[in-house]
Amino acid sequence: MRLVRFAALSAVILFVTFLPLHAKSKKLTVSGKLTRVMAIGAETSGWSIELASPITLDGNEIHSLEIQYSDTQKLESLKDHWVRAKGILSSSSGVETGHRMVLKLSLIKESSEPKPSSSH
Repeated sequence: MRLVRFAALSAVILFVTFLPLHAKSKKLTVSGKLTRVMAIGAETSGWSIELASPITLDGNEIHSLEIQYSDTQKLESLKDHWVRAKGILSSSSGVETGHRMVLKLSLIKESSEPKPSSSH
């Protein structure tokens, strides 16, 4: 029994230790229209920003970006409005949706006009 516990603890320590090496977090500021989205099996946060201008991530041109934000009431109030948002880009995967990039927001606010997206 001790061996099983030791192996499990070792696996957790290794995972936590090497996780930052694999997670490429990138700070982004984007502008665009906040929209609702759906995916099969509920494999989405339900929110996306249709970017005012496309950005290139990992060699791919991106026109919209899924977002995650804890204040869903604020998102509802900004639905279909132009917004400016800041956050950290992370990867997510699902059975139906596969690998995708998600912007975990730290800030979102209404924007009076579309401005180009940028990275920091």
